Amino acid sequence: MHTGLLQVVDELIKYEHALSPKRPIFVIGDSLGGCLAISVAARNPKTDLVLILINPATSFMKTPLQTILPLLELMPSNLSVAHPHLLRYLIGEPLRMAMVSIQNDLSLQEALQKLWDSLNCKLNLTSQSGDILQMDNVVWKLKLLKSGAAYANSCLHAVQAEVLLLASGNENLPPTGEADRLFKTLKNCKVRYFRNRGHSLLMEYDFNLLTVIKGVNLYRRGRKQDVVIDFLPPTLSEFKKTSGEDLKPLHQLLSRVMLSTLETGKIVRGLAGVPDKGPILFVGYHQLLALEKTSIVEGFLEEKKVAIRILGNPLLFSEHFGTLRQEFSLFDYFSVYGAVPISPINMYKLFQGNEFVVLYPGGVREVLHRKVLLKYKISYCAYQLSSEYTSSTSYVNCAG
Repeated sequence: MHTGLLQVVDELIKYEHALSPKRPIFVIGDSLGGCLAISVAARNPKTDLVLILINPATSFMKTPLQTILPLLELMPSNLSVAHPHLLRYLIGEPLRMAMVSIQNDLSLQEALQKLWDSLNCKLNLTSQSGDILQMDNVVWKLKLLKSGAAYANSCLHAVQAEVLLLASGNENLPPTGEADRLFKTLKNCKVRYFRNRGHSLLMEYDFNLLTVIKGVNLYRRGRKQDVVIDFLPPTLSEFKKTSGEDLKPLHQLLSRVMLSTLETGKIVRGLAGVPDKGPILFVGYHQLLALEKTSIVEGFLEEKKVAIRILGNPLLFSEHFGTLRQEFSLFDYFSVYGAVPISPINMYKLFQGNEFVVLYPGGVREVLHRKVLLKYKISYCAYQLSSEYTSSTSYVNCAG
C-alpha cells in the first residue's frame, strides 16, 4: 500500500473525527479504495467508522492480472495498452456507462438514439485511452493493487468498524467469491449481492448507493442507530423505481382501492377523510401474506405526500434474517420506506414525531390467515392507545 496515500486518508479521518466526535464517519471504497478503507479502519479501531466496500480488490492475488504482471513488467514501458480486458478493468464497461445517460421520461426512439450516441462516445474514449495509456502506467497501478490487497488482508482481524459489503461481477459472487470470505472474516459485516450487475457497480445507470445504505439500516447520525429518528424519507427516484419497476407487477395484481370516511360519515374514494397531520394510528387486518402493505405505502405517498411508518415483526430486522437472504430485495425496501420493529418505545417515538403509523395485530399467524386468539381484544387496545394521541379518528380501507 502506498504509504503517502494511506497517510492522507488517515489524517482526513482524524480531522473529521475531531470536528464531530459523536457522529459516525462513512468511508466508501471501490476496488483499491476498498483495500484503503480496510487499512484505515484497522489503524483507527476506536473511531466510529462505517465502511462501504464495493468489490474491494482484496482478491487481487487470485485474479489473472496477478499472473500476467511479471510478463507486463518485461514489456517496453512506452507501449500503448490495447488489450480489451485491461481497458475494461481500468475504465469500466462502455455499454453500462452509456446507459447512465438514459432518462426514464424519454420515448423508446429517443432512448435508443441517446444510447447509440453515448455508446459511440464511450467506445471512442476506450479506443483513445488504449492509445494514451502506456504500459508503465498499467504496471504501476497493478503493483499498487497488489501491495494494497496484501496490506488490507494482513489487517482484516483488526477492523472494528461496521461494514457493508456490496458484491457484483462473477468473481465476487458465491460460492467461491471474495465477498463470502470477507463476510466470514470481518467481525461486524453485512453483505448484499447484486448478481445481475457488472464489476463497476457505482457506474451502473440505475444503482443508488444511498438506497442500499438505508435498506440495510446502516444510516445513522449518532453512535447507535435510532430507526425512528434516523429515518430518511424515500426520494422521488426511489419511489419511481419501486412503483414503476420493481413492484409494478405486484401493484397491478392487487389493483388497490383507497377509501376513507369524512367527518360527516360519508365514505369517499381516496384519502380526503384522513387528517393531513399526525400523529395517527391505523389498525389493519392482513390480506394474504401481507402483500397489501406496499400498496398502502404507495397510496399515502401519492396522495398525502407522507411516508406512512409500518410497525413490523422484529424478525424482519434481525441480523440472522438478513444473513439468510444477502440479496437486496423487497425486505430491504421495508426499511427504505420507514418500517420499524414493533415495540412500545418505537410506537411512542413515532407518535412524538407526529408520524402516520400502521399497526397490524396478530403478527405472522394473521399474515398466514391462521386462527389468531385475542385478535379483536388487541385491536381494541391499540385503538384505545391511539385515542390518547389524536382527537380525530379516520379509517382507511384497502381492497385488493
